[in-house]
Amino acid sequence: MRQRISPFILSLALLVMIFAAINSCTKKISGISNNQVVETPFSLFFSDTSGALYSSNDGLHIRKTLFHADGYPSVAICVAGDNIFFGKDNLYYSTNNGVNFNHTLDSFGYYPGVACNGLPIGLNQSSMIEISSWNRIYTVSNEWFPANDLGICYSLSQGAQGTWYTEGRPDTDGNCGGYGFNTAASPVDSSLSINISSLTMLKNQVLCGYDARHNRNFYKTPDILWKEVTSVNTDDSLTFPLIGTGHPYYYGFRLPHHNPVQSTVDTTARYSYGHFNNRLIAIDQINCYGVGAYYSDDTGKNWYAYSGLPSKPMLCVAAPFEEVCLIGTDSAGLWILNNNTGVWTQCNRGLGTNLVVRNITFKENIYKDASIKKFIFLATNKGIYMSSDMGGNWTMTIPGNYVTIY
Repeated sequence: MRQRISPFILSLALLVMIFAAINSCTKKISGISNNQVVETPFSLFFSDTSGALYSSNDGLHIRKTLFHADGYPSVAICVAGDNIFFGKDNLYYSTNNGVNFNHTLDSFGYYPGVACNGLPIGLNQSSMIEISSWNRIYTVSNEWFPANDLGICYSLSQGAQGTWYTEGRPDTDGNCGGYGFNTAASPVDSSLSINISSLTMLKNQVLCGYDARHNRNFYKTPDILWKEVTSVNTDDSLTFPLIGTGHPYYYGFRLPHHNPVQSTVDTTARYSYGHFNNRLIAIDQINCYGVGAYYSDDTGKNWYAYSGLPSKPMLCVAAPFEEVCLIGTDSAGLWILNNNTGVWTQCNRGLGTNLVVRNITFKENIYKDASIKKFIFLATNKGIYMSSDMGGNWTMTIPGNYVTIY
């Protein structure tokens, strides 16, 4: 006699099969669903005031000390391919995940200044930039003067030692006269060197460089070599900084109402570059007189003042994921741009008071179910802070006194 299977058992088996099919899209590995398994983790690098370099793979804990304290704070951190770069007076790099660091550029040049409160302002992440789509890494440098007419060097080989080159000054057509030293006539004052001290890449792949010593603005694209941008208006009675006028400033720093023929050093304003999408942003790192921040939508020809910022030194500017724009200040915390009004407001929820925000970076985790979680990190005088809601709320994850972060 053949045994019949109960309809109840058949129904139960069918339910089990349906449940298994539904859950196959969130397949579990060791009891963890795919929306919790990171497929593409990030690496976070940060340095403190003692000059030590650390790494983390979650932003919550220090995973390893890569470079031990030597008493010299870093200027910038960068990664190109598998190489880690660590800029101080010299540029160091590691090809083995930070196990060893070697010199790669002996004259990683920058020009530090001091804000009105005595805070050093030469610590600037924008002094080095990696452009993977161009297969280049750029650094500010005083190497090979006077041949290094723009004050920057670049490498096509992920920054290996001996692979650094210079780029010449603009020629009479406004284009750069080729790589290396250019003896062609120049439309700018050739009696002064060009010392690009800050770099930023717009979303449209235009690389912008600013010379803070002489108040000169430059840009290039993959298709054209460096050009200098001259401000449309050269009337010093206006109240914006006229960045890029091409006037010599006698190694001073630009301030509105500054007389271009003044022969004394003017150290009342100094700018550093950042961007938000295709908008170029200049922040005053000294800001003793409330100069604040300016923006240009035509690569530096016309500049307009932002409003809402405090009369504090502006130490860093960043556009995480090109979704928000943030400025870090000395002792006034973090500020965020209102995309609708163009006005800056504080976003210090969780940051406390009197915070010095020196650098900003952002990372993302990509999970096995293709979901993405975005994070923003701050290097401050009190520790590393993290936000997982685009700057709305902040949590201190690693205490310390930090300078740069990447």
